[in-house]
Amino acid sequence: MNLFVEIVGVVSGVLFVYLEIIQNRWMWMVGGVSALIYMYIFFAESLFAVALVQLYFLLASIYGWVLWSKDFSQNHSKDDKDLKIIRMSNKMAILSIFISIIVFVLLWIALKYWSSDPFPALDSLIATISMLATYWVAKRFIYHWFLWIICNMLSIVLYLSQALYPTVLLYFIYLIAAIIGYIHWRKFREVLN
Repeated sequence: MNLFVEIVGVVSGVLFVYLEIIQNRWMWMVGGVSALIYMYIFFAESLFAVALVQLYFLLASIYGWVLWSKDFSQNHSKDDKDLKIIRMSNKMAILSIFISIIVFVLLWIALKYWSSDPFPALDSLIATISMLATYWVAKRFIYHWFLWIICNMLSIVLYLSQALYPTVLLYFIYLIAAIIGYIHWRKFREVLN
């Protein structure tokens, strides 16, 4: 695996999370580039669930760009910072968590029995939490930061076991950034969806 490619992935990932914290819609474009790079890296390491979740991130980046651009144009603002976070309903939280549990189980079974993934349960859990967190950030639900905190801690363990040291550094930065992101997003007013 090419160390240069991994370092470029780390740089794009750090830029992505910075733009996410400041609620800049360009995060979605940077996220798409980062997803393509990490799709290559994770497939090379046989981490199939987190590799496939990068495809999800790529598609989510398109969805997030469209959704946030729509919000941006409706607010007639010149600054993404004027966009508000959305209050998540209990029904949305329960439904999305329930669907995520089903996705986790199916992904885990598939990886355990039909792949050479060295850590099928952990890989599946990280992938599932990542998908849910990405959906929640696209919808501007502040609680996506809690999911990222959990996901980043698990990712550090997984990538350490695979000796992906620049990526471990990236996920340590992501962990710190998720804490900062939550604190920063708390400054914005929640509005009903």
